[in-house]
Parts: sequence; structure tokens; C-alpha cells
Amino acid sequence: MLQLSAYAQSILKGLVRSDQGTALVGVSVSNETQKVTAQTDKDGAFALQAKVGDVITFTSVGYESSTVTLQNLSSLLVTLRALNEELEEVVVLGYGSIKKSNLTGSVSRLDKRVLETGVRSNPASALAGTIPGLRVQQVSGRPGAVPNIVLRGGTSYDGSGSPLIIVDGVVRGGFQDINPADIESIDVLKDASATAIYGARASNGVILITTKRGKEGGSSIDARAKVGVNTINLPFEFLNAEDYLYWTRKSVQVSGQYQPSQLNQLTAVGPFGTGNRYYDDGGNILDGNQNSAAVWSTMFLDDTNRHLLNEGWKTMIDPVTGRELIFTEFVYADYALRNASTTQDYNVSMQGGNNKGQYYASLGKYDEKGLPINTYYDRLTFILNGDYKIKPFITSNSTFNFAHTKWRDPINSEGNYMSRALGAPPTMRGRNHLGELLLGRDWADGNPQVNDDKFIRRNLNQKFTMGQAFTINFFDNLSLRANGTWFLNQTHYEGFNKDYLSSPGSWVRTRSSSASYDKTLSQTYNAVLNYNEKFADRHSVDAMAGWEFYDSYNNGLSASGSGAPTDDFMDLGLTSNEANRRSIDSYHSRQRIMSYFGRLNYDYDQRYLMTLTVRRDGYSTLLDNRWGTFPGISLGWNISNESFYREKLGSFGDYVNNLKLRASLGANGNVGGIGTYTLQGAYGTANYDGQVGYNMTSLSIPGLKWESLITKEVGLEAKLLNRIDLSLAYYHRTTSDKIATLVLPSSAGFTSITTNNGDMENKGLEIDLNYQIVRKQDWSLSFNWNTAYNRNKILKLPYNGVENNRQGGFQVYDPNTKELVWVGGYQEGQDPNVAYAYEAIGIIRTQEDLDRYATGLIDYMGNRPLVHPDAYAALSAADKERYYPIALGDVMWRDVNGDGVINTYDRVYVGNTKPRWTGGFGFYSSWKNLSLSARFDYALGFVAYDGPRAWFLGMMQGTFNTTKEVFDTWTPDNPNAKYPTYYWADQLFKNKHK
Repeated sequence: MLQLSAYAQSILKGLVRSDQGTALVGVSVSNETQKVTAQTDKDGAFALQAKVGDVITFTSVGYESSTVTLQNLSSLLVTLRALNEELEEVVVLGYGSIKKSNLTGSVSRLDKRVLETGVRSNPASALAGTIPGLRVQQVSGRPGAVPNIVLRGGTSYDGSGSPLIIVDGVVRGGFQDINPADIESIDVLKDASATAIYGARASNGVILITTKRGKEGGSSIDARAKVGVNTINLPFEFLNAEDYLYWTRKSVQVSGQYQPSQLNQLTAVGPFGTGNRYYDDGGNILDGNQNSAAVWSTMFLDDTNRHLLNEGWKTMIDPVTGRELIFTEFVYADYALRNASTTQDYNVSMQGGNNKGQYYASLGKYDEKGLPINTYYDRLTFILNGDYKIKPFITSNSTFNFAHTKWRDPINSEGNYMSRALGAPPTMRGRNHLGELLLGRDWADGNPQVNDDKFIRRNLNQKFTMGQAFTINFFDNLSLRANGTWFLNQTHYEGFNKDYLSSPGSWVRTRSSSASYDKTLSQTYNAVLNYNEKFADRHSVDAMAGWEFYDSYNNGLSASGSGAPTDDFMDLGLTSNEANRRSIDSYHSRQRIMSYFGRLNYDYDQRYLMTLTVRRDGYSTLLDNRWGTFPGISLGWNISNESFYREKLGSFGDYVNNLKLRASLGANGNVGGIGTYTLQGAYGTANYDGQVGYNMTSLSIPGLKWESLITKEVGLEAKLLNRIDLSLAYYHRTTSDKIATLVLPSSAGFTSITTNNGDMENKGLEIDLNYQIVRKQDWSLSFNWNTAYNRNKILKLPYNGVENNRQGGFQVYDPNTKELVWVGGYQEGQDPNVAYAYEAIGIIRTQEDLDRYATGLIDYMGNRPLVHPDAYAALSAADKERYYPIALGDVMWRDVNGDGVINTYDRVYVGNTKPRWTGGFGFYSSWKNLSLSARFDYALGFVAYDGPRAWFLGMMQGTFNTTKEVFDTWTPDNPNAKYPTYYWADQLFKNKHK
């Protein structure tokens, strides 16, 4: 007998809504019975093959999953309830993750929305003002530049110390060449209980970057394009050519009162001198690229140059002689800088998967033009992350990440280039009579367009990351993950100088060529055993034990030569083989770390939490003290989960919805800053009396110990009114056996030694607040604010017999004790980052001011001692060559000890050089599919020396332009000015900008 069975099967349709009634897009709808899946569309609708009795599950990130057993095939309406995201959010830790509600250490997560806004070459700038205690300082405007990042005041005496950067388990040297579009999350581990799992390399904190991976459900393709425009942020307004000539010639006249020889500049060849020429003695037009007398335009007007007025030249009355000057104006910035530069960022990604495998792939192109001409940062990135369930109990996780980067920087370094482009003298002629661009003074200070194409610079970096992991699930609660990662970082530089004009009439024809190649291969292998169990209904244990081996091998070579036959060949093989024309070098180094680690998380009824962590590292850099152990413990109490919280506290629980206290104690180590073979010492060759011998160039230091850090922290986390998330933390960190360079006396035979040099302390407070102001179906508005206070202090230094075991420093007068005290340098009990300066009490505006201030006074802080004009007049002719008179318009300095002498003892404390307070604030608003956000960061409680402003207002270079603040300097016609008299090269005279 043949029996046939038929089952009714059709298409199930339905809608998925949130508990607020909005359509949910991208919800994964899975028929667990038939193993087929679908996703909801933009209206929340889905269609899925199904039959009566099938089990259908609905899952979406941020919502509780729902399961339905079909009773019929009528259209379904499913409502998913939103999770408490703040509590259910999963935070990445070392070698694992944990729900935020169970977290007991100090970990902050970057709001993912920040990465989606703005155009940036790397994710570091996204951290500015977003993570409490993390200071992000942009110190360069170069395309692709990465800011400096310091967590909780750093661990070095100078306040420095960069966190450890880990991308998908791979240690990176920084944020360079990481595509923000590929990042799923950024977690910052702060306290030692969280960072102890990384042991020796985590003393400055850890930043964990996790890239995106595929998700179960339908596949999708995403394309994004961003374009940005960069303009220069210039805090100075520079003078035009006429004002430059007026103030510069007047400043030389003022300085010439004290050194008459300086007056020769007024008639010499130069930017403001009148010795420049348009014709030679034979009546031939001079070429400024051949003759320096034809570079600058400033001349006295006469019949030989009057015709230049028809070519746009200008005239003015010379403030020194009263004669008429002729000149033209040249704006270097028009040739050295782009008016604006563009940044383009394009990314295409694909992701998808099913219950057996998921994938994520992305291709990114980032191109940023620099403001200096012909500078750029160009990056191509590709990432492929795949997860595949080989067997029900074996899962494969694969990663491939590639970055290909090219860049070009200014030839004359960023700082020099920008100061020249903006502050160079504006009286250069610009072009010769043939219409050709003039170089100017020389290749470094002149117009870069003349030579820029003569300097070939090819910079290339490639980063390859490959990772493969297998997770074996022995049981539901026991698994082993074995992982290997390989990170290849290789850089190739090429440079060639064609024949170029060095200065008028002077060509450099050495045709120097150079090339270098550097490669680092870092391999990491680890195995991690995970076990979790819940027993007696209330006790939960999550344990992890692991082993890791890290190997980093660096090698490279470099070569240079000169004398290539033509500008057409930059090949090193074509450089001259004459003696001393070529050089070559190669190098290699290896560093290894062996580690054992473990972590135990214990949870009692979601109320009492404990995390125990330990790591033991063996470090090849050290010699006699290679092994170190770094434990950590943290405790948490979810008070709001206690029965009495709702029952006994009544309405308080309605206002404070969640409340958790936590405390931690942990240890880290550090050997940062030590070269791979530094402690072994080194020998070098020396030539003595014609004989080559060997001598020790650095000492062997086998006994150097780990730098040991102990961090204690207490914190509070709360949710208020179901809208405000508040986090408070207080930390105290002690660094013992600080590794630092100690300067030795000359009699030692060595200039310095690396040693364990004392103990220091960091302590501070952090506050983080997020306020959901509006939460409606089509409109949301949130505000966030964070702030952090940090203070550093030296606790202990090696005994050296002086007060506070001081190293370095200087003496100042203390008005309280009426004695000289040592400040600055490194001293026990003091902040190592302090600033002292001379205090200006005003400007000498009248003769009465001059007599009252300067009578009987001597100021040793000028280039020569400064005295009252009457005292100067009484000096012999020989002595007058050793002093300068104090004059109207000079600065009055506070004589702190009242001894009638201004010297180094009169400096006063003006503040800290590192911020006491850092933080940021911002808002995020969305209406339907539109969003608007803004973010700000700040640093308070510190002082900084404005070197460029002093440099320009002191005319310290001697010919460069100055700023419009010179209009408010003291003159007889402007006695109430804000600034003192404008001197030429003030550092050679009164040194008022000290």
C-alpha cells in the first residue's frame, strides 16, 4: 500500500512594531522549524514561508526577542519591547565581553553616533570631549595627523603616556590608518581591574576597537559619501606691506638708539632696507633669482624706478627719513597655501548571513588635501570579517584588514613652513621682469612654488591584519577559543632632490637620492578557555583562563647617495660611486612576551557582583626581572535590585530607577620607552691617535625592574527619572619604580642612564551625564556632558642628599618665608608640571613711572643689564657698551624680594602646564530621517606660553612680518597702549617678551 501525505504550506505575512507603535526595520524573522529567514522592510512588513505549527522568532538589536507558534496563517502583528539599553548594552573587555549591568570596572564606551558624523581620517578625534578623563589634543594640521591622547593625566612625570590601542585583538601602534566607517564600537578601559588583563602594556589604559561583523538575516549593501572643506584657523592678522615697512623701519630706529650699527639695515639690501636695486650699474634689469639685490622691492623713489608705479607698485613716506619709498606687495600665502582644501571619504559595505554564517566586507577610499601646496593623505582600506559554523560545536571567525596609505608633507617641516607662509616679509617682488616667480631669500624661507616640484617625496605604508580563530563548544557552558593574528606593518620611503635654486644665483646640484624600507611583523597566538554556570537559581559564575604568546620582529634597511647624472634618474644605482657619496645601513630587532591570564566574574542574584583578574607577563626587554604578576579585583552592588529598594524607599525608587555602587583595586606594569636591547648596554667604535678601538657607549642595566602601578577606584552609576544616566568615579593611582632617564654628572663618563626613578601619584574625579530630553516617535533630543579633574604629584625620588631629593629645578624668592626656595624640576611632594614667569605690573608710560620704578633698580633679564637713564648716563663709555638704559614704553617687572634687582629669583608661580579639568558637551537631535548634532571639548586649569605671538611681537627673526597687535604698542603718541615699545629683535635688547 502506498500512503501519500500532504501538508498545507503558504506564505506568512505580517508587521512588526515597537512598543511605541513605530515600524521596525531590519528585524530578523526566522522560521525555526523550516530554517528559513526574512527581514522586515522600511514599513516593518515581512513575508515568510511557513505552515501551521511552525515556530517563528523575531529578533532585533535593542529589543527583546519574541517567539510565536503558528495557530493559523492569518496576518501577524508583532510588538517588540525595547530593552533597557543602558543596562543590556554589551561592553567589550579583554578576551571577552560583559553586560554593562554586570560591569564592576571602569569602562567607557563611545557613543556610536559620533563616528557617523563628520569627516575624519582616523577615529582618535572622535574621542575628543566624549570620554571622561581622556584628553585628546590635536597638535598638527597635517593631512591624516593623529592627535595625542592621554588618559587620567598619564603615567610619566611630564604628563604623557598613550593608551594601548587594540583592534580586533591586535595591538596597534596608534590610530593611524583605521577607517572609522568599519568600527562597531570603541571601549576605553580605565582602572586597573579592567586593564590588568593586559598586564605589562596597559599602564596608560586600553582602547579596544571592534570592527563590524555580519548579522544573521537578509543581506544589504550600504554606500556612503562624505565631503569636507578645510580652511586655516589663523589666530593672527599680519600687516600689509606698507604697515610692515612703517613699523619695521621704526623698530630699527628705536633699537638703533642702543646699537647704532643696527641702523645700517635701513639702507642695506633686505625686506625693509633701501639698498635694493632694479638696475645694475650698466642699466640692465636685475633678476632676483640671480642677484639678491633684486629680491626685495623696497627702494627710495627716484627717476630710475618711477616707471614701476605703472606696474602696480606703491609709494609711502618713510617714517625714518621722511623721503618717499617705492615698494610692491607679495602675499606668500597665495602661493604657499591652498585657499581651502577638500576631504573626500567614500565607503561601500556589504553584510549579511544566516544561522550558519555571517559576513561583513567594506571598501573605503579617503583622500585629504593639505593646506600647504602639494600635500595630501590618500588611503585605501579593505576589510573582510567572516563567521561560519563548521559544525554545531565549532565556529570559525576570520578577519582580513588591509590599509594602503600614501602621503606627502611640507618639505621644510610643518612649523617652519607655516610660519614662513604666513609671516614672511610681504615686500618681496614676487616675479622678475620676465614674469618668472622669484624664490625670495632662500629655498627654506622663500616662495615654495619655485622649488616644490624639485623635491620628490614618495611615502607609502601598508598594513595587513589577518586573524583566524576557532571556538569549540564542548558543552553549553564550556568552550575553548584558539586564535592567531598576524599584523604586518611595512613602510617605504623614497626621496630625490633635483637641481634646485637654493638662494639667488646659487644652485644645489648634488641630486641627492635616498630610500628606506621598514617592516614589522607582529604575531599573537592565544588560547582562552571559558566556563559559565548558574546554580541554586541565584549564583552565576563566568570564568576564563588563557595563555598568549606575542612576537614582534622589526627589520629594515636604508641607503642614500648623490651625484646622479641628470634630474631624470632617482635610482640609487645611478648615484656617484665616489668615496663618501653613498651610505647604506640595515637593522633588526625582536621583542617577545609570554603571558598567562585569567578572570572570574561572580554574580549573586544580579545584586552582588565581583570580578577577579590576574595576568603574569614575561618580557624579553628586561633581563634579571623579566616576569611580573598583575592582579585586579572589583566589586559591585546593584542596590536598585534589592527588594527593600522598591518596598521601603517608596517614591525614591521612582526617581532613581537604577543605582549601582562599585569599587576596584588592581595592578599594572610598564616597561614603555625602553629600547629592545637598551638594558644590555652597547659598544661603539672610536678613533684615537689614528687607531680605531671599541668603547662602551651605554651602560648595561640588568637590574631594572618593572614600573609598578596600583589603582584604587570607587564609583556610582545611576539612572534618574528614566531619562538621565549619571556616572561618578574617584580614582587614585600610584606609580612606583618610575622608569626614567637620569642625567649623570660629567665625571661619570656617561651622560645619562635609564633607571627606576621614584614614585608618582595621579588622583582625580570623573563625571559623565547623558540626558534624554525628548523621546517621541518622530522626534528625539539628548544632551551629554562629562568632566574630569586630575592632579599629579611626585611621591618619592632616589635619595641624593638635597631637599626633597630634588632633580633639576631653579630657585625663586618665597614672600611667605622670606627665603629662596627650589621649585620646578622633579621634587618629592610637588607637581612636576608647573610654570613660573616674570610678572609684569605695567608699562612705563610717564617720566614719573620711570623714576619711581627704575631709580636704584638693575634688571638682569635684558640682553644686557638695564638701569635708570641717569645711572646709564653716569657710566663710562666702556661701561655703556655693557648696559642699556630703561626707557619709556618698557615693561615694569615685579621685584618680588624688593632687593632692587630683577633676576631669576623674581619669577612667580603662574599655573600648571597640564590641564586640571578636561571634558566635553554636546547634543543630538533627530526628527524623522533628519539629524543634527554638535560636540565641544574643553581643557581648563592650565597655562600655555604663546610662543608665536611673542616671536612676532618681539620681531625676533629680524625681518619677518608681525601682527596687527603692533598698532597697540607704546609710542609717544600712544602712551596708553596695551603692549610695550616695538623693538627690532627684542631678544637682543630689552627682552620684554621673556
